[in-house]
Formats: sequence, structure tokens, C-alpha cells
Amino acid sequence: MTSTASPPALRLLPPKGWRGLARLAFEGLATGVLASLVLALAVFIVAVGAEAAPLAARSAALAAADAHGGMLRLAATGDEPAAEAPRVATDVRIDVAGIVARTTVTQRFVNPTGAWREGVYLFPLPDKAAVDHLRVETAGRVIEGQVRERAAAKRAYEQAKSEGRQAGLVEQERPNLFTTSVARLPPDAEVVVTIEFQETLRYDAGTFRLRHPLAITPRYVPGGHLASSEPAAAYDRAGDEVVTDADRIGAPFVSGGDRGIAPVTLSVTIDAGFPLAAIESTSHAIDVDELPDGRARVELADGVVPADRDLQLSWRPEVGAQPGAAVFTERRDGLTHALVMVLPPSGEPSGDALPREATFIVDTSGSMSGVSIVQAREATQFAIARLAPGDRFNVIEFNSRTRTLFPSPMPVDPSTIAAAQRFVAALRADGGTEMAPALAAALATPDALPGYARQVFFVTDGAVGNEHELLKLIRARLGDRRLYTIAIGPAPNAWFMRKAAQFGRGTPTFIGDVRDVRERMTALFAKLERPALTDLVVTWPAGAEVYPAQLPDLYAGEPVLVSASFAGSPATLSIVGRRGRSAWGALLPTGAGTSSEGIGALWARERISALSDAIVEGAPEDEVRPLIVATALEHHLVSRYTSLVAVDVTPIEPSGAQSLRTAIPGLLPAGIDPSGFVEGLPQTATPAPLLLLAGLVLAALAWAVRPRRRGSGARPHFRSWQLVSGERVDSGNGV
Repeated sequence: MTSTASPPALRLLPPKGWRGLARLAFEGLATGVLASLVLALAVFIVAVGAEAAPLAARSAALAAADAHGGMLRLAATGDEPAAEAPRVATDVRIDVAGIVARTTVTQRFVNPTGAWREGVYLFPLPDKAAVDHLRVETAGRVIEGQVRERAAAKRAYEQAKSEGRQAGLVEQERPNLFTTSVARLPPDAEVVVTIEFQETLRYDAGTFRLRHPLAITPRYVPGGHLASSEPAAAYDRAGDEVVTDADRIGAPFVSGGDRGIAPVTLSVTIDAGFPLAAIESTSHAIDVDELPDGRARVELADGVVPADRDLQLSWRPEVGAQPGAAVFTERRDGLTHALVMVLPPSGEPSGDALPREATFIVDTSGSMSGVSIVQAREATQFAIARLAPGDRFNVIEFNSRTRTLFPSPMPVDPSTIAAAQRFVAALRADGGTEMAPALAAALATPDALPGYARQVFFVTDGAVGNEHELLKLIRARLGDRRLYTIAIGPAPNAWFMRKAAQFGRGTPTFIGDVRDVRERMTALFAKLERPALTDLVVTWPAGAEVYPAQLPDLYAGEPVLVSASFAGSPATLSIVGRRGRSAWGALLPTGAGTSSEGIGALWARERISALSDAIVEGAPEDEVRPLIVATALEHHLVSRYTSLVAVDVTPIEPSGAQSLRTAIPGLLPAGIDPSGFVEGLPQTATPAPLLLLAGLVLAALAWAVRPRRRGSGARPHFRSWQLVSGERVDSGNGV
């Protein structure tokens, strides 16, 4: 008989056994999910850290990019200990004649140690400064500077240093940022460095304005690509320009307004050429004295101030004395150099204002912390409130990432205005200054509806080091828009703000104090709402070289300002244009102009600026460079390719001796929150929220796998492993 084996009987667990098995399965599943989440977070955090790594790796090179009030940077070498930081005292003397200002900046440095040193300091100057003079003095010795090509000047400086001779070198890093190196600073001695330059003043809405930079907000240099949170802001960084000179635009800083750190004295003498109604400063308390010859002298009421904010000075002509036109000329070597300023006609606006498509770009990076973000919010909210029914608008904020309020410009109505005001009121400053994706988003919108004026308002401190990359982007994608820069903070990057507006066919506006927001924004919008002078043409003598070659559209209250150089005698100029549907014109005899020394240098500076713009626009640098060098050498100017070098002929230290270097901090601009910077750098995006979430997940994981006690005996509810001599050894007990 054949028998068949029966299958084993299914043994049911008791209820408690089933509950234990279910709990074990659930806890195992939960543990696996939590562990997977932790691993995913770890991978994400590492990826974010990798993006921030390029900045961290460059912290020594960037360490707060701009100097404040002239900074002696002496970096330690070898095994030498850190030495006492020298204090730098700056004296500024400005002489104004009409629309031209001649400035002398004298900075005194003391080497308080017993060792010979080499000093390198960074300092800001006006972005239109034509720097043409350098003098170095120490122990009764005076060394005058000469302009040479940059490489040749550097070689002469290094050779003098190696031979124990004293030398000075002035190099341009940006049009508003210069480096001065001083070799062989004697022990316990004072070195005096004097730099001179010329510039033209800004005239706007009946007011002359002088801005002298004493501090510059530390600049952000983009590191790895940080993706935008908005598809519209996608930006291809494959062709990004590398900021190769990041190590040359960096210096440490300290916060606080101690007058003993980078103290400044300053005076301005004004010969306006006509009676003045008022002289005012929005940045410093001033004292004004009238001199017997009709000039005015302005001095700081506090005498000595810290170099923690830019000087802002303005003056207005008396009613009836406002010039309709002014010409300043200089005859030199058979050439006439002319600087012409013609005011547009005054009067009520004519014609209907076009509806606008307005895009507001607001910088919320770490450098905007403190007073700057307050000014930015107020300026943007005020501008939004000025929009009228029929307009369209959008708001874009950026720091390490870009965020847009609406997918595309929306019509102005109570709901969209309320949403925008809430959005702007909630803006906070933090993170890096990734401008390119935000600009790309603002300039990527489809064509506007017919009949709309497309305007982009760029609210920022301009604290970046990749200016040329951004200017190329504006030029390439502007289309039919106008870009208006609104410079925020006590020490904005004025050169970048002005050039961005120039490339954007708009105008710059500077807001140095929160109390100025309403006045400056009202003036801007009132100007934009007036009809522009268009199709402007100036008829010059044959062969004249004129800058700018093509005059921009102008708004009420802005002057025509143009430089020219031509052979022969002064001539009468013809200026024509259109105001709405009407023709407008003026005749201006250059021979009747005021003779003023230095007009040729100002023309040369404008020529160099125009040639530099050509490089940004794509002209081959090897073709443009010789033209810049020739112009700079002829007019004795510092440029991106030429430098001022001063070399003593007599050695003062043994040949071949090494000079020590150590770092000296300057002042962070007043009102800027130091927490917006990490180790002197603008804060970049950090995964702090992710780290917090990871911490919570790990805590939950620890709770889930904690030992459970049953009765009086403790029994681990998990199996643990240890590595012993490379082998995995069970050290726990299973369930």
C-alpha cells in the first residue's frame, strides 16, 4: 500500500505573536524609510555643499572684496607672526570748476613694527576718475610716478623692490577700484601716498551732484552654478566669464564706526560759475563758508569721520541763474578738447504717456542686509504704488536663487498690487548675489503688447565682481526695453550701476539713505513720465572724435553731456533733436567756453571707456588694447592696461632682502548688517533648513530603534554589528 506524506499543518500564532510580528514589520519598514530619507538628504546636502565649495575655496582670495577708505593689505609670509595693523588716515581735497572736479587724495600709512614691509592697499575712486598723478613720500624722499604699460610698470616695481629701492605702483582693477603697492616701508616710519584725478560731475533735475566713494560694499564673485527656482529664470552658464582677478579685489574688513579706524578729513571748494541757492549733503554733516572771491568751501562738521560711507554733496543754482548751456575747452598741441553740457528745454509734458510694462528686480543677497534691504523694500513698494491702471508688471527677487512673483507680467488691479506689496514686504536679505539668472528672467519675457513702454527697474547695491559678464548679458538680451538701475546702500558699486544703465539705455538713480527713497523715486518716475528728447544729433567740425558717438534718449531735467577733440580753432556747434512731434535745436559757440585745464584728460577717459565698452560688445581685445594704451600713455592716465609706477633711484635696504606682508582690515559700510557676511564674504546659500530637517529625521530614527525594556530585563530590539580586524561580528541578540 502506498502512502502519501501529508503537508505539515499550518500553526497559527497566538494574538500576541501576530501583534509582535506586525510591530516588527512596521518598525522595520519605518526604519528603512527613515534611513533612505537620511541618505537622500545626505546626498542633497553634499551636492549643495559642492556648489558652495568654489566660494569657500576662494575665501582667502575674496575675503571681502572691496577696500574701505584705502586699505593697507600686508599678508604674512613664512613663519613671521602677525604684526600690529597700521592705521590709515585719509585726507581728500576737491576743487570744483563748473562741471569739472579735480581731487587730491592723500593717505598716510605707518609701519609700527621693527621690520621692513611691503604694503598693498585697495581703495575706491569715482568710476569716471581720470587718474593721472602719483607721489610717494617717506623720510623726506619724494618719488613721482610715471605711466607705463601695466606689465612694464609691474616689472619696474618688482625690480626696484628686489634691489632694495623704494617704489610705488598704482593699478586699475575696475574703473572705480584701484590697487596701490608700496615697496620697502621702513620700520617705525610713515609713508605718504598722494593720488590725483579729474572727473565730471552729474547734473540732474537742476542739481549738480558730487559723489566721492569712501567705502565699497564687499563684492560677491559667483562660484558654482546655483540653479534658479523658476523655469523662466533658466540661465546657461556654460559661457560664463571667469573672474580671474578675484584675488585682486579682496581685502578684509571690520564692522563699527570707530573714528580711529580709517579716519577721513575732507574739504570741497566750489567755483560753480553762477550764484548758488543751496549746498547740501545727505551723507555727512557739513559746514559751508562763502569765500571773498565768490567760491564756497565745504568741510565736514565733525572734522574727522570714519571711512564707512560715500560722501554725497549737491548744489543748486539760484532761480534764473540755471545755465541753458555750458562749454569747457582746453587747447593742447593744436587740438581743441571740448566738454559740452546742454540742458533740455523745460516746460510741461506734451502728449499722452504710454502704458508701461514694468519689471522690478530686487536684490535680496547677504550684502543687502541691514539698511540696504529696508531701502530696497521701500523703493520697490513706492514704485509699485505709482503704477496706473492699464500698466502691466512683475517682481523678481534674487540672492543665490531667483524667484518671480507672477509667471509673466500681470495687469495692474487691486489684487495684483496687494499681492506684490505683500511679496515685497516679506523680502529678507540672505545668500549670494547671483544676478545673471534674475536678469535673464527679466529680459526673457515675450514681446510686450503693442504701445507699451517696457521698463526694467534693477534695485541692488551692485556688489559683484563679474560686472563684464552681466553687461554682456544686458546688451545681448535687452531688446526694446529700457533698464533703470536703482543703487541702494551707503556704498554701492557706482561704476557697475552706471554702466548697466548705459547698456540698458536707461539712467541710474542713487539712494544713499532711507529718507531719500520717496524723493529720489518720485524724481525718477516724474522724469520717465515726461516726454524724452529723441534723435539728438550734434554737428561737429570735420574730423572731430566724439564720445559718446551716439547720444541716448534724454528725459526732462537731464543734460546732454558730450566730449570731443578736433583740430583747428573753436567752432559753433549745432544741436538738433525732437521733442514729441516738434523739432528742437540750439547753437553753441565753443570759442566762448570757459578755459579749463584737464578737459583733454577727461576726453581721453571717455575714449578709453568707449573702447572698453567695445570689448564687452565683442570687439577683439588684441585690436582694441593698443588704442587704449596709446590714449592712456599720451594723456598720462591709469587704465586697465597702463599703470602709474614711481621708483626711487637710491637703495634704502640691502638688495634681495625680503619684506614682510600682513593683512589690515577696513570698515564695513555703515548700516550694513555684518551677519550678511561669513568670514568677510557675502553669505551664499546654505542648506540650513535641510540640516534642521535631517536632524529631526535622525532624532526620529533614534527614537524608532531605541532599546525597549520588557519587565526588569533589558533586551535589544535590534541587531548591531561591529568591525573587528576587518570582520563583521554579531554583538547583539535577535528577537
